[in-house]
Amino acid sequence: MRHRSWLTLAAQVLVLLPVRALPASSEDYQVYRAYLSSPFAEKADFSIYDKVGIYFIYNVDPEKPDNISGFFKQYARIALDPELVRQFVASNRTRLPFDRRQFPASTKYSPQYIKQDVYSLSRVGFNRHKDEALLYASYSSLVEDGHGSLIYLKKDAGAWTVAKVAAVWMYGASVHPFNP
Repeated sequence: MRHRSWLTLAAQVLVLLPVRALPASSEDYQVYRAYLSSPFAEKADFSIYDKVGIYFIYNVDPEKPDNISGFFKQYARIALDPELVRQFVASNRTRLPFDRRQFPASTKYSPQYIKQDVYSLSRVGFNRHKDEALLYASYSSLVEDGHGSLIYLKKDAGAWTVAKVAAVWMYGASVHPFNP
């Protein structure tokens, strides 16, 4: 009985330990490609900001997992796996250059994230089984259709797909698919 209690206590301590951010992997880039090819990244002609990481999120503190979980639950009606959210927060404490080898040579990049027609992507957070992912993406248009969203993706049969999107902010008359 003591052995079982020790394992339970050890598991609880591991859950409370901070998650360490790792460099972006090929799995991260599969998530990026799934989002950018989805209907939620509706712009056909865009550039990608050449670094990954969170630079700003209006209305949500990206350093507080409870704020992210609460926002997603309120606006997307999904309770996210706490491990997924902790990994997302930990990963986004560091930024890194975008690995251009992960996209076709024709992909355009921008050295600025606030520039016309630029997508800025966060680091990806994964759940323990790597079949759920969380991403933040913003689109800067400098016109009247900029937006930022938390994106929840699921992996099924080896392919990532966008399962739910929670709009965090929209500028003006956004043409984003979930704009009312």
